[in-house]
Amino acid sequence: MIDINQDGASDERSTLAAVAAGDEKAFRTLVDAYWSRVYFNTLTLVKSPAVAQDLTQDIFLKIWLQRERLTEVVSFKNYIYVVGRNQVIAALRKKIIETADADMAMLREDMQAPDVQLEGKDAYRVLMEGVERLTPQQKIIFKMSRLEGLSHEQIAQNLGLSKNTVKVHMVIALNFLRGWLRDLGYLSLLILLYC
Repeated sequence: MIDINQDGASDERSTLAAVAAGDEKAFRTLVDAYWSRVYFNTLTLVKSPAVAQDLTQDIFLKIWLQRERLTEVVSFKNYIYVVGRNQVIAALRKKIIETADADMAMLREDMQAPDVQLEGKDAYRVLMEGVERLTPQQKIIFKMSRLEGLSHEQIAQNLGLSKNTVKVHMVIALNFLRGWLRDLGYLSLLILLYC
C-alpha cells in the first residue's frame, strides 16, 4: 500500500488530495498500490478473469471521475472496497436484466412463429368445441372461471348459486374437458386445465 511516514501518518491523505486536484501521477500511484487487491476481490465475486479485469478498470475509472470526493475519504481501503462492491453489484444486475430481456425476446419470437400460432389457434378451437359439449350451467361456470377469471365465490354471487355448487360444476366440467382433450391427443393442453 501507500508508504507510512516515520511519525505514523500516512502519505495516503496527500496522495488522495493530489488525485482530487487532478494529478494523474498521484492517481497512477493509487492504481499501482490497489490494483491487485481490487482485481482479486472482484475475481472472487465474478469468477471470470476477463470480467474481473473490466470491472477493476471501471472501478478505477469511477474513482477518477469522482476524484473530488477523495478529500473526504478517511480510509481509502474501505472506500475502494465499497466502490468496488457497488460496481460489481451493478454489473450483476445489468447481466440479470440483459439475460431476462434476451429470454423474453426469444419467447416472443417463438410465440410469433406461424406454426406455434397455428397450433395455439387449433388447440383453442378444440378446447372450445369441448366447452360447447358441456351442460349449459357447466359451460357458463367454466367460461366465467377460466375465460373471465372470476373466483368460485364471484360466480356463485353472480349466478345466485352456492359456492359448493359452482365448485361441483367446475370439477365435472374439467374432468369432461380433460377426457375430451386426452381422447383427441391434445395432451399439451391438459396442463392448462390443472391450473
